Amino acid sequence: MACFTSPGLAKNYQHLARQYPLCKKCSFNKPPRTHHCRWCNACVLRFDHHCPWLNNCVGFYNHRYFFQFCCFMSIGCFYATIFGYREYQISRLGIQIFRHIDSFFKVSDILSTLDVDGFITYYIFILALPVGCALFGMSCCHGHMISRDQTLVESLAHQKCGDESISYRSKKIDNWKRFLGINTIDEFIRRILFPSIHKPKGNGIVITTNYCDEDINLFSNHGEHGSYASNIYNRLSDNYLVKKYQSEISTWHKPQVLSREWRSIVQTC
Repeated sequence: MACFTSPGLAKNYQHLARQYPLCKKCSFNKPPRTHHCRWCNACVLRFDHHCPWLNNCVGFYNHRYFFQFCCFMSIGCFYATIFGYREYQISRLGIQIFRHIDSFFKVSDILSTLDVDGFITYYIFILALPVGCALFGMSCCHGHMISRDQTLVESLAHQKCGDESISYRSKKIDNWKRFLGINTIDEFIRRILFPSIHKPKGNGIVITTNYCDEDINLFSNHGEHGSYASNIYNRLSDNYLVKKYQSEISTWHKPQVLSREWRSIVQTC
């Protein structure tokens, strides 16, 4: 599903994103938390990364599929390593002859006993262990970012600016409910433990944060400069460039100049 599901392209939601700045690369309106993928040449809603194994971007609509794929694959790899190699020997030889440790010290014996095809199949079960460990580590990293309601790109950006405390929601359970698209344990069992094609909550355009529960308008006019700059900072705390240019905001006194400078900053993200 992660491979065949569109991650959510900004060009398909232009009727909801006309108030946002244009992307310099694809010339479509670019909502907050949207990034341009150079491989797909498109702006992706809540872009996480481009996965070469899926040949698809991981974004708002298929991030859950990707995360579940990593989790279930790691479980499958561990199961194959622990039990699969034993069952394979029993089905082929009628008895288990070799142990895990023998894979390093009795390679020639394994080859002579199982022949070439059996030898290759046997080591596939053994190689499932490092693959499972890699997928498990990836799942843990993504789980940590999901708890903070961050994508991979946002996490790297926050680390770059030296502040990892920025997140969109304070409660981790709320972040997981939004990401998985569930509210109750019953929904978790039916929609997560069993196959489900339900979509995540929201549309990837409107951001619900601790600061606001409405669509963000970058270029609304405010009569007072102080409240204008403060409003931009609070509503767009996901963008690390805001913190970088925070010291410069106080030097902008004219709303017209502020709007023009802010457009140039956001368009470079």
